[in-house]
Formats: sequence, C-alpha cells, structure tokens
Amino acid sequence: MPSSTISKNIAHMVHHGGVDRLWTYRDFKPFPESAIAAALSRLRKKGLLVRIRKGVYYRPRESRFGASAPEPSRVAEAVLKRRGIRAVSSGLPAYNALGLTTQLSPVPTFAVERSVSSLRTGRKSKIRLRPVISVHGLKREERVVLDSLRDLRSIPDTTPDEVLRKIAALFRNGQVSYRRVARAARTEPPRVRALVGLLGSMIGEGRDTLDKLRASLNKTTKFKYGLADAFPQARRWGIV
Repeated sequence: MPSSTISKNIAHMVHHGGVDRLWTYRDFKPFPESAIAAALSRLRKKGLLVRIRKGVYYRPRESRFGASAPEPSRVAEAVLKRRGIRAVSSGLPAYNALGLTTQLSPVPTFAVERSVSSLRTGRKSKIRLRPVISVHGLKREERVVLDSLRDLRSIPDTTPDEVLRKIAALFRNGQVSYRRVARAARTEPPRVRALVGLLGSMIGEGRDTLDKLRASLNKTTKFKYGLADAFPQARRWGIV
C-alpha cells in the first residue's frame, strides 16, 4: 500500500477516534511502523496530536482552561501496550473498586507480566509496577484478588479477616472465578496459595482443586496472619 494511502488512513482514524485519546503504533497495525511514525509526526506538526514520548501520541481536548493532558496511569498503560506487555490495574485503587477497602492511593499500580526496567510517562509522577506471572487468562478482578492476598497485611482501613470474607463473597456470587484464581495461584508465593486454599475451604470448593493447592505447600511452614480464631479451617492451611 502506498505511504500516502497509509497516511490518509491513519489521519482518518485519528480524526474519528475522538479527543482525550492516546495512540500508539500498535493501534495502526498492520501498517509498517516507519509509515505510522511518519504519519503521526505529520499530525503532530499540524497540531492535531501531542507527542508524549516515543511511539505514544495524544489528541487533547480543548476547553476554556486550555488543552487537556492525559493521566499518567493512562500513559503508562499506553507505553506498556506499545511494548507488548499486558498490564492490569492493581493496588489500592483496584482494591477499592472491589470493595476491599475505602482507601485510595495517588500512585497508580499495575500488575505486569514481566519485569520492566523503566517507565517514563512524560510527567513527574510515580507509577508502581508489580511483576507477576499470571496475567493472561485472568479477568482483571481475578488478578486483583491475587494481588490483594499478597498485600493482605498492609491493606489500610480493614483487617485480613474482613478482606477474606469479602473475597469469599465475590467467589460465591460469581463475580470472580475461584477455579481460575486457584489455577493461577500455583505460580504465586506459598502464603498466597495457602490463603487461596483457605478461601476454597470457606466456600466449599471441591476436593480435587483444594488437594492440588495443599500438595504445593510445605506442611511445616506457618503463615502468621492471626486468622486461626476467625476461621476454623485456617490451621489446615498452615495459617495461624
């Protein structure tokens, strides 16, 4: 396809894509990256787009207060997308959205499928990245549940037993799949596998699923959460 035609197609997509939107090269596949870069550069020179960083452009919304700017969390997602790294929103904002805590955090957090050495968003802002193994094959809420179990001791404005009861309710009402979480838990730290096992016992999950989790744990290891009095099944999972 001639470069002029590619350029027109990209300009059409950007014009009709709306304002307050981020664009990366991956949004224009399968066009060649060199042609995409040239087309986006021309749109920047015309004033339609703003270059946030290499390969990431933004179409601002104009208002009486001036041109809008993208939130750092959205830029982070776009940068990770351009690198082909799947990311899922996590941390306090995600725990709040699931009803696990009333607290929020000004620092956006993402669970990412591999380590990221650096991530610049074009603005002075903090972004927290948590490398995990299980991102693909999980709904966002399921990844968030696993992350909340990693952070169980440190989630503010709640207690570990309250968090577990709320997660158990998410499993019972079908908002989160216990079996998918249990499968993904096999790549999580032992303390998370034990907590997932306890949750399975609380909701009456089948023996086959629970036996696989139990077999992955060292029988002599103890996890000190202070949950043994609240949940009779806790000691079976080494949780005291």
